[in-house]
Amino acid sequence: MMFAFRHVVCAGCALLVLRGGLCAQSNPENLSPVARFDLFASVSVGSLTNGQVLIGGGSMARQDWIAPANQPRSYTASLSIFHFTWAELLVRFTAASNGTVELTLRGPWEQAPGGSIYKQEVLWDALSATNTSLPNGSFETFSGGVPSGWYRPYGSAIVTNGPVAPVDGVRFVRVWHDAPLACNLSVTGGVPVTLRFFARAQTPTNFTDMARITNTNSAAHVAARKFMRGVNLGNYLEAPLGEDWGGHYGTNDFVWIRGEGFDHVRLPMAWHYYCGPSPNYTISNSIYGKADFLVTNALNRGLNVIVNIHHFDDFTSDPAAWTDKFYSIWQQLATHYSNFPSGLAFELINEPKAAATTTALNPIYAEAIQRIRAISPARTIFVGPGQWNSIDQLGALRLPDTDENLVVTVHSYEPFYFTHQGASWTMPDTATTNIVFPGPPPTPATPAPGISSWATNWLNDYNTTPAEANPSSPAAFRGPLLIAKQWGDYYGRPVHVGEFGCYATYAPTNSRVRFYQEMRQRMDELGLGWAMWDWKAGFHYWKQTGNTGQPDPPALRDAIFPRPKLRSPAAGVIETDSAVGKTLIVQRAQSLAPLPSWQSVKTQTLLTPQWLYADPQATSLSNGFYRLEWLK
Repeated sequence: MMFAFRHVVCAGCALLVLRGGLCAQSNPENLSPVARFDLFASVSVGSLTNGQVLIGGGSMARQDWIAPANQPRSYTASLSIFHFTWAELLVRFTAASNGTVELTLRGPWEQAPGGSIYKQEVLWDALSATNTSLPNGSFETFSGGVPSGWYRPYGSAIVTNGPVAPVDGVRFVRVWHDAPLACNLSVTGGVPVTLRFFARAQTPTNFTDMARITNTNSAAHVAARKFMRGVNLGNYLEAPLGEDWGGHYGTNDFVWIRGEGFDHVRLPMAWHYYCGPSPNYTISNSIYGKADFLVTNALNRGLNVIVNIHHFDDFTSDPAAWTDKFYSIWQQLATHYSNFPSGLAFELINEPKAAATTTALNPIYAEAIQRIRAISPARTIFVGPGQWNSIDQLGALRLPDTDENLVVTVHSYEPFYFTHQGASWTMPDTATTNIVFPGPPPTPATPAPGISSWATNWLNDYNTTPAEANPSSPAAFRGPLLIAKQWGDYYGRPVHVGEFGCYATYAPTNSRVRFYQEMRQRMDELGLGWAMWDWKAGFHYWKQTGNTGQPDPPALRDAIFPRPKLRSPAAGVIETDSAVGKTLIVQRAQSLAPLPSWQSVKTQTLLTPQWLYADPQATSLSNGFYRLEWLK
């Protein structure tokens, strides 16, 4: 990583400008999805360990752009923020020995197409700390033109009293990557330091926000309830022509998928491999036959379906050059599937990356949606942000304001070095195996040869950080999933986790089960629909043996589909903990004699993991026995 030492505009009469800088701007503005701060310890400290994000979504990692010998003395934190509210962030670290640690507030480093660094401003306020003294955390007092106790390493940091309301006092600081603000903290060896912040993104000049949808029963919300518990049919039709990745699916698969409790399947499809030449890019009948077999069998078994474009790397590498083909594919798919039931949904593109940034895709998404709507006006469409459908990129996503039948899709494979351990396509950094969940391991892991300093630093933290905040623990995904939920609630857009999972070959079996249980539970708590990767390929849920099969390992069934936990706190009152989206039926009998007569008294689709039913006829019955049946 290179630092760009540029000066920034000193704009706004309500601003107090910290000294230095030129009144010229060469950096394009962008909305910042994360608040970044850096920690760097003095030589006497020796090292910083146990970097943990306790509150908020994001990560703490080593500064891998500095000399390897100095990296143990460093952390860089990238924490998810919004522009519409202050986010509370709490982190912890421990110094090996007494000394000082430089804390630097800044924004993210991101290079614009022209080579300059985006000006992504972050607002900070109400900073506090335990086991150290953090000076002037609300930036209310000044000395020599800068907040007392702070200094500017370079650039022109700004302190302002508007336009948003501060968290504490009347001012807050406004910084970005090339205009940071720093202070020094005294630390004691072996004593954990916690830092508490409030941060939010500064809206860029001429920023236009996406409209909020206030209808919580919109077409998208209704549709999202059909896509709560899904599975991907991977390693089949996303493979390039002439390649066989081992995924093959028959009619029995859909029987088993529905029988296990899934309510939808996601179909990764490489339609672009089957297109004719420009300008029509006609899709061949051969791929329609294979795709329609999957779609029809799924729908016939009561499963809803998401059809996407997968691995369209030409498009994600150069969206402008391949936009016409992208539009053509979706116009053809919209026409081909125009008469299919509403349980079939479209997903515009899987895991856009490289040049297909969220900002670059926003106008392309809008045009593609408009073309689909001209043919299939009521079809539910899934749309995701860039950087592999990263939750951190939700802040840059802009959807058509008037279209209320769009579901937002994100992916989560954290903790990555656990979920992808031993995976050949992510080598060399995932070469270290036998990583447990949650860490730390009983015996410290030894980094595999040839991995990057980033992976080595992660493993060092994995070896030493307590379980509740270990990088291989629920702490890796709990905060980001909450960020996705908060974003969806604010904008009125349901969010679906289209991929998550753990590669099965090298992950310890018990750890793999614990991962799925914790991940599924967190998504259920937040009411997020999901589709695990995958059904019976490398990350598999199912292991087929001849004409039968079972979850592999069998404990995955209870991890993904927990049995309802029934309680009866009073006569005729039933409480249960189950999965969001499940449809349950309460049945009552007045006797448990042989062949009891069960009467259905209530059917309910769960909107939260906890549900209570009070039988209005309970007081008039001499006896009442209740049971709960899962319908779908």
